[in-house]
Amino acid sequence: MNKDDTYWAVLNAAIALDFAKGHQRWTLSELSRSSKVTRSLIYYYFGKSKENILTEAVKLMGEEVFGLNPARKDMWTKGEIAESVVITRKLLEKSPHIMAFYMVHRTAESEIGKSLRELESEYFKKLKRFFTTATDTSIEALYCLFLGLVMAPSLSEDAAKQAVAAVLRLSTQPTFSKSSPPSSS
Repeated sequence: MNKDDTYWAVLNAAIALDFAKGHQRWTLSELSRSSKVTRSLIYYYFGKSKENILTEAVKLMGEEVFGLNPARKDMWTKGEIAESVVITRKLLEKSPHIMAFYMVHRTAESEIGKSLRELESEYFKKLKRFFTTATDTSIEALYCLFLGLVMAPSLSEDAAKQAVAAVLRLSTQPTFSKSSPPSSS
């Protein structure tokens, strides 16, 4: 098993155990059995703390799912948003439990929950930087749309690209913008 395989085996097993047994209600011995990675190798890559392993899952959420790493931000700057979504979808194939981990822990009163909420806040700021005229409600809608795109089961690469193109077209509509006139109801 190479480093990359070891990383994914341990991370996925930790996320699955945390989801199934409850937050940190699993042991490193259980993690070793579940991941088929020796405890000494787990310690080498992640240390002896369960929190360190779960913090790595949070880091993965930020860098890859929310695209907060420099390479992903650069892709957005270049207009390669659809390609970024496709990369995230491929990551989720490697870590199928990461979104469940996120949904379970995002409101938790823990360091993990706090860190996930901070990442959400950073993602909202990223969306505001790229959609400068969007209202707060529109930014919230974009967050939901992009999160849905990366989580949608069996969404083809072409469909993901079409969906992003539709979102980008939507973002140019007057009702999306802060400068739109109030509607008459």
